Amino acid sequence: MKKIIILILLFSLILLAEDKASISQDNTHFRQGPGSYYPLVGVLVKEAIVTILSETSGWVKIRAQTQEGWISKNALSSTERESSSINENSFLQPSQPTLISKASASGAVKGFAQTYLQNQKARPDFLNQYDVQLFQPVEYERFRIETYRNRNVDKINKRYRHIKVENPKPEINSYLEKLGFAVAAQIATGGLDADVQHLKYLNMVGNLVAENTPLYYYPFKFYILTDSRPVAYAAPNGMIFISRGLLNIMRNEAELACVLGHEIAHVVQQHGYAEVMKRSTQIVAEDAFTELEAESPEEFSDAELDRMAFQMFEAATSRRQTKYETEADMLGVIYAYRAGYDPSGLPAVLGRIETLTQRDFWHPESNWQYDAIEGRVGEINGFISDKLSKNPEWNVTDNQRFSRYFG
Repeated sequence: MKKIIILILLFSLILLAEDKASISQDNTHFRQGPGSYYPLVGVLVKEAIVTILSETSGWVKIRAQTQEGWISKNALSSTERESSSINENSFLQPSQPTLISKASASGAVKGFAQTYLQNQKARPDFLNQYDVQLFQPVEYERFRIETYRNRNVDKINKRYRHIKVENPKPEINSYLEKLGFAVAAQIATGGLDADVQHLKYLNMVGNLVAENTPLYYYPFKFYILTDSRPVAYAAPNGMIFISRGLLNIMRNEAELACVLGHEIAHVVQQHGYAEVMKRSTQIVAEDAFTELEAESPEEFSDAELDRMAFQMFEAATSRRQTKYETEADMLGVIYAYRAGYDPSGLPAVLGRIETLTQRDFWHPESNWQYDAIEGRVGEINGFISDKLSKNPEWNVTDNQRFSRYFG
C-alpha cells in the first residue's frame, strides 16, 4: 500500500512540474511535426490549456488532452506561460472541447464554402483541395537539403530581419479561413493545371519562401491557372494562384520564389481584407468586418458571411492599390532573399512584363500587366541594392531545376 501511495505522489509531482501554457491564438493548427507541411491532427481552441513537452525553432511540442503534436510558438501567450501554477480549475470545461478534430475543422470550412458557392460560378470539386497534401514531409526535407547544399541555412534565414512595414502578428482566424477557401474555389473556375509534379515543385518552392514570413506556421497552398495571360491571385486563407502565362515569363527558380513571395506578402499584410474595408460603403458590412477583427467574434449570419466572401473575391481578383503592390514587392524580395534566392528575380520578371503590350497578354484587372508596373522596377532595384546586397554568393537562381518543370 505504501508503495502505491509513493508512486501516486511521484506521479503527482511529475504532473505538477510539467510546464503548462494557454493557447492565445484562434484557429491554432495542431500538427504531427514541427512544420506547416506536416499532417494536421486538429485545431486547438483559444484559451485551451496544454502541456509543453519540448521546443525547437519556432515550434513547440505539446500534449493536448491525450494527444501529442506540434504548434507554432507564437500560439502561446508568453504572459500566460507558467509552470504548475495553472491549476485544474483553469482547464476548459468538458462541454467546451480543447481540441477540434481534423474532420470537424475540415467539415466546417468546406461546409461554408459549399453553401456559398451554390449561388456562384465555381468548381465544386475544388472543395477536396482543403484536405489534399501536395507533398510529403520527407519529400520536402530532401528538397530543402538539395536547395541549401553547401550553404549555411541559419545565416541565410536570418538576413534582413527588421522590417518596419511588415505586419508583425498576422493571424488567419477561423472566419478568414472559411472566407478565403470560398474565394479560392471561385478563383479556381479559371481552370487549373492538374500536373502533380508541377504542383509538388511549385508548393515546395512556395513553402521555402513562406517559412521566412510571420505566417511560417500556416499551410500556404499554390496552384497553377491555365490562363495564358500573366496573372496571380492570393486568397486571404493563403491559397495562391499563378497563371501559366506568368510562369512562361520566368527563367529560373529565384524569379518564381520572388513572385510567390510577392503574393505571400499580400496574405501577410492582409491587403485584400484592407481593400474590402475601404471599399465597403454599407454600414452592416463595416460592422461585420469590425466584428471579424475582434478577438472573440460572435456568430455571423449566413448573409453576412456570403457578402464578405463575395467582397473578398472581388478584392483578390481586382487591381490592387499601387501602395499595396510596392509593399508586396519589397516584402516579396525580402522573403525570397531570406529563403536563399537571388532577390533580383522580381525586377527581372517585372521588366519583361513591361515589354508585353500586345493584346494577347492583356488582362485589365491583373497587377502583373505592363501598365501596372510603372516605376516599380527602379524602386525595387534600388531597395535590393541598398538593403539586400549582403553575401550575394549565398543566393541561388537554379535555372536547371526550374527548367525541368517549366522549361
